This record gives sequence, C-alpha cells and structure tokens, in this order.
Amino acid sequence: MASDGAHAAHAAHDSRGAAQRVHDVAIIGEGPAGLALARSLVDRDVDVVVVAPDAPWHATYGAWRDDVADCELGTMLDALVRGAWPTVRVVGTKEHLLPRAYVVFDNGRLCAALARGVQRRIDVVESVTHSVDLSTLRLASGNEVQARLVVDASGVGAFLARPDSHVRARSGAHAGAQTAYGLVLPADHPAVANAGVRDQVFTLMDWSTPPTFLYAARFGDGRSLIEETSLYAEPPHAIDELRSRLTTRLGSDATTDAESVERVNIPMGAALPARTTRVVGFGAAAGYIHPVTGYSVAASLRAAPRVAEAIRTGLRRGQRGADLADIVWRAVWPAPFVRTRAWHDMGLAVLRSLPSESIPKFFDAFFGLPQSVFTAYLRIDSQPCQVRAAMLGVFRRVDMPTRLRLMSSPGALLRALAAR
Repeated sequence: MASDGAHAAHAAHDSRGAAQRVHDVAIIGEGPAGLALARSLVDRDVDVVVVAPDAPWHATYGAWRDDVADCELGTMLDALVRGAWPTVRVVGTKEHLLPRAYVVFDNGRLCAALARGVQRRIDVVESVTHSVDLSTLRLASGNEVQARLVVDASGVGAFLARPDSHVRARSGAHAGAQTAYGLVLPADHPAVANAGVRDQVFTLMDWSTPPTFLYAARFGDGRSLIEETSLYAEPPHAIDELRSRLTTRLGSDATTDAESVERVNIPMGAALPARTTRVVGFGAAAGYIHPVTGYSVAASLRAAPRVAEAIRTGLRRGQRGADLADIVWRAVWPAPFVRTRAWHDMGLAVLRSLPSESIPKFFDAFFGLPQSVFTAYLRIDSQPCQVRAAMLGVFRRVDMPTRLRLMSSPGALLRALAAR
C-alpha cells in the first residue's frame, strides 16, 4: 500500500471479495463547514468524498468581511456575497457605527464554489464502524463507503461523543439555543423604515427592546431582512414569542407581506465533543459555534485549510486509524483554542447573569473597545490572552452595578482560570 494516501486510488475488498475503493477522507454533511473542508482537501490533492442528503441551505450566513477575506472559497469573496456593507450599526443605550465591513453570502454561489471538483454522494449515513486502519460508512441506500478518516461535519454531530450527553440524558435537560424570527420584505415596505434600516449600514444588534435584539439590513436587490433575535437562552425563546416581539417593534405584523420567513434555531450550550473518537468533528458538530454570538461559518472557513493540511500531512506520513484521527483532532481544536473556549464559556455565563435592562450597557462597553480587541473576542480561534483582554476591557468600562453582576458567576470564572 502506498504511504502517500493523497495521490493514489486504493481498493479494499468487501465480504463478497469484490474490489471497493478506499477514500482518504469521507465527510458526513455538506453544509458550509463540510464543503469548505472538502474544498481545502481537494486543493491539497487528497481523495475526499462528501456524503449527505440533498438539502438546500436556508440560513442567512453573515460574517465580518475581514474574518473571511483570506479563506479558501474557491473563487473571490466578492463573487460570493449577496450583500456587503461598509458600516455596522450596534445600538445599546446609544448608537455605535463601526467602520468594519460586513457581508452576507449568497448561499447558492458559495455552495457551488466550495463544491467545485468535490466528489459528492447523495445518501444518508446510518452507521460508522472501524477496523484498525479503515472506517466503513453504511448508507441508507444499502451501499457502503470506506475511508481512512471520517469527518462528521453534519452540524448535529450524531457520530461524535460529548462528555455531558449521559448527564443530560439522565436529567432530561437540554442545551439551550439561539433563536430568531425573520422576514424578507420589499425594501420600500413601511416596516423597513420603522425598523430603522438604512442603506450601506448593517444593523447587527439593536438592543432598544431587550432581552432580544433586531438584526436587519437592506440588500441591493430591493429586499430587506428584518429579524428579531435572541442570544443563547435556556430554555430558548419561542419562535412565536419572537414574532410577537418583532410585531411590537415594527408596529404591525408584516408576516403576510413577507416574501419569505426565516425561523432560526441554533442549538448551543453543549460541551465540546470528546476529542478521542475515530470520527473527527468539524464545524458546528465540533463545537465551532461561538458560545456568545452563535456564529460558526466564518470559523469553519478559516479552520478548513489548517485541518486539511493536518490530514494531508498525516496521510503522507503513513498515519492510520486512531493515530490519524488524533492528529486531526489536534488541528480541529489546538490546545490554546480549547482555553479560549473556556473564556468564551465564562463570558456567556456572566452575560446570562445580567438582567435584561443591563444588556444594552454591556454591549455599549463591548463595542466601545478598540476594534482589534472586540474583533479578537468574536473569534473562536483567538489566543486566550486576547479574549481575556476584551473581557477585562468590558469590566473596566461598565458601571459599578453591572461590574458586580459580571463577577457573579464564580463557577464559570474558576473553570476559565483553571484552563489557563
């Protein structure tokens, strides 16, 4: 068997003795994370196949432009966006206009660019089994796929293990979620003006009616998105509640006038997966969802080259089975980023401890930080010291009552300090 798994087609034999191709990598899931990793592997001449049902992308994928400008997207960023704005608006107790560009992807164009040249198999993975060197995916169609490495990028991470899963199963508890209710309306609809939507300005957060906020923008195609959004909550804010809150904000229920309705539910709050399994996680399945903001796509796009390079290197060195998986897990979650995650978890805990009337003050302080400081906090792949610096900066800027509340989660604080 060739030691360089990235450059040759290989064959194994099934139970009937028939030759079966062995791929270097099989990726479960073809959302932005799965296809981004596949794209980066193809660029490195790694034999990869993506297995997933045929499902369109319905979510709105937004990102700060500088977070994704240098990613391996398959084509230039400007060719893949539905909208771009030079200024971002945040409203706490006052308005902040941030000169940091923001983009929203065109899902169809992004999917097509990432998938170009990628082998895709439309099917559902029902189980994954492992031998010493290989893994076998059994599909709903009755077929099988064999690979040296399996990556779960399905979002839910059904083939991964989480340390808290048995605890939640016994207690009946569930992780919380970020939820949102959004409307796509003609740009000249009265509700758009009532929401304060402006040309060339993306409203990232308007906290004028906490505990939920407005996320809104006007696109160049004559449409606007107006969305009532909740940060992480346990239990989550119900979609019907968010619709009611949006109606109050706009002065009327514009749902019947909408070209489309977005109902968002992003499960959050679970522990990181156990990083010892033969199936390696990536993207949201691996815990790439930012604990505070709920964003994950930009993080996955940035991580794809790093993880793909670890896979290519491991294959060329002849790594197989558990050894290969271990190498890749270390690239998915380098040790410093695990410590960063602990600080982000602490940030979520202290933010959740605030009463709703203090949340606008918190974001006044946060977006009053130097741009380089708050930018680092919003990335899961920043160094722990950068995240701590942002948290300390907020602590110094808020008033004394809010400062005392930010100190009211000692368990989260001790866990974060222990992870340093």
